[in-house]
Amino acid sequence: MQKNRNNIIKNFLNYLENMLQYSKNTIRSYSIDLDDYIKFCETENPNIKFEMLGQDSIQLYMRKLSRDKLQSSTIARKLAAIKSLYKFMIKEKITNVNITRLIKTPKTNKSLPNFLSLKEANDILTMPDGHDKKSYRDRLILELFYSTGIRISELVKIKIKDIHFNEGTINVLGKGKRERVVMIGGKCDKIIRQYLEKVYNRTLCEKFLFKSYRTKSNTGHISERTVFNIVKKYCKLVSDNEKLSPHSLRHTFATHMLNNGADLMAIKNLLGHSSLSSTQIYSHLEIDRMKEIYKQSHPHGK
Repeated sequence: MQKNRNNIIKNFLNYLENMLQYSKNTIRSYSIDLDDYIKFCETENPNIKFEMLGQDSIQLYMRKLSRDKLQSSTIARKLAAIKSLYKFMIKEKITNVNITRLIKTPKTNKSLPNFLSLKEANDILTMPDGHDKKSYRDRLILELFYSTGIRISELVKIKIKDIHFNEGTINVLGKGKRERVVMIGGKCDKIIRQYLEKVYNRTLCEKFLFKSYRTKSNTGHISERTVFNIVKKYCKLVSDNEKLSPHSLRHTFATHMLNNGADLMAIKNLLGHSSLSSTQIYSHLEIDRMKEIYKQSHPHGK
């Protein structure tokens, strides 16, 4: 079972990377979730070929995850990985029956995103106020997250040639290697120019906007871990919310855009979501805003 299973999983992960162009982080998550499922199957059915397992194997696995008190969102994510695998196995004619087809995904309660208030956002953006290279770097990292709503994986890979000052835009490479354009306002433009002048001394020969200073780096750009730690440090200075992270600044961007009149479709495009369903998490904010407008504007609103 093990050798054949390994080949199936390996080919599936290669398919995700090369054909569907999933990110490395997504592929890593799929690999971990499937490895957990495989180990369970090997324990429960050591003598049955992986491709011959029945629907009951997945149902037993789902019950096991529930007994382990995993969150419904985690169980749903693991099941999604298994379902994707079986779709691949059908496509490759490894099996004739998709045993996941009738297994329902558990309902999940989408938690509201963590974001900064307008005051907290203003505070955090003014904190790196020094005139050394690290201060200029930190100030630009925070401003880019807040001004553009980009992901951390997109920020670290920005190249200087991707910045178009005349248009007020940056080209970024998002999920699935899909390229999109994000906007930069006057303040972000100014901070980028200051950063380039102070850090690069007007020479724009560097490939990445945030280059790596680690001698063993094989990417040439700053690591996501380094950026995460930088943002986390400043978040702790403006809020007691331990869940705040670089992704929270992305949520803050979307939330403040919505509060100032942007519609969900515009936010979807700016965030680089492939479907509007991913942006729906912000709809609660739109409802709250409409309620407030109604109370203030309608004669019977109060």
